[in-house]
Amino acid sequence: MQIKIIHRYISLIFAALWAFQALTGCLIVFRWELDDAGVPGKHVTFDRHALGVRLDALVSEPDPQVSSVWAATGRADRFDIFYSRAKQDRTLRVDGHGNTLRDRDNATLSDGNIYDRLSGLHMALMLGDAGRAFLGLSGLLLLSNLALGLKLAWPRAGQWLKALRAPKGKTAMPFLYGWHRTLGLSLCVPAIFTVTAGVLLAFDDSLTDLLKADLPQPQTPKTASEHRLVQAIAPSQALNTALDTYPGATLSGFSTPKDDAPWYRVRLRAAGEMPRIWGMTTVYISARNGHVLTAYDARQAHKPARKMLDTLYPLHTGQIGGVAGRIVQLLIGLWLIAMIGLGVSLWWTRKRLMKKPIAR
Repeated sequence: MQIKIIHRYISLIFAALWAFQALTGCLIVFRWELDDAGVPGKHVTFDRHALGVRLDALVSEPDPQVSSVWAATGRADRFDIFYSRAKQDRTLRVDGHGNTLRDRDNATLSDGNIYDRLSGLHMALMLGDAGRAFLGLSGLLLLSNLALGLKLAWPRAGQWLKALRAPKGKTAMPFLYGWHRTLGLSLCVPAIFTVTAGVLLAFDDSLTDLLKADLPQPQTPKTASEHRLVQAIAPSQALNTALDTYPGATLSGFSTPKDDAPWYRVRLRAAGEMPRIWGMTTVYISARNGHVLTAYDARQAHKPARKMLDTLYPLHTGQIGGVAGRIVQLLIGLWLIAMIGLGVSLWWTRKRLMKKPIAR
């Protein structure tokens, strides 16, 4: 009885937040495909030379100021170039040859910006580190509540088939309770894995420090002269160097140098890497001389802790299982919304029946 009470009231207190998390998660499972569906233009094969020429042209201008480039689709044949012009943040969508497909103002909710907002809300409620920590703690409560619910619903030996059948009760309480239990048993275990990965992602920076699983990075400049950015290497050269370092890889992300980080950071999805939209293989290239400063091959992560951390995002999003895995994650999100709805309805029905006068 004590477990039932704890399970019930934790669910009621956090029901709205958990439903919101599940809903936003469902809406962004296929955000890349949904966003790109509204962008006109043909899909063309990635041409590193043509895209490099476009990047060189953009960074050579005093305005705009390019900060990064990210693959806009899982096929890495369209890219979003993030830049600022006249203190206005914008995103330029280009095809694999660097031709303009869309140029949007990031301050609006149109042209796919809604998916960025939903992603920000899902990951941190748009509150930065404080939001991530809060959602991580709420995720821990959800995880404990799923475990409590599973313990309450666990059938006796030989009763599993009966427990998973569609409930036959016609009155409100047996009907709601039956479906709450049946649905709960159907997807609770995969939901626990999903929520666990999400909780760990919320604290990934702290876990990285705790487990000493930092990704290799170049040394930060120590002297004032080293801090002055001397960018002798064009983006196209850095892009070619990174792709030559890992033949067969596709471009995931590209960050331009800064005064305190005088290097290009190129994210790649190497052949044979764990399935995900953006790969984890990373190459750092000096903006001064074009040399590879350091690199991380995600296929050969030697520390178990680093492999575990690299797995969290594709596991939480379902990307580790490709399209099928993402569909499963969508179903888990819808399942959680249904479970919350059934649980609240069950509590409300019980409360209403308890207030109903007994006929004499």
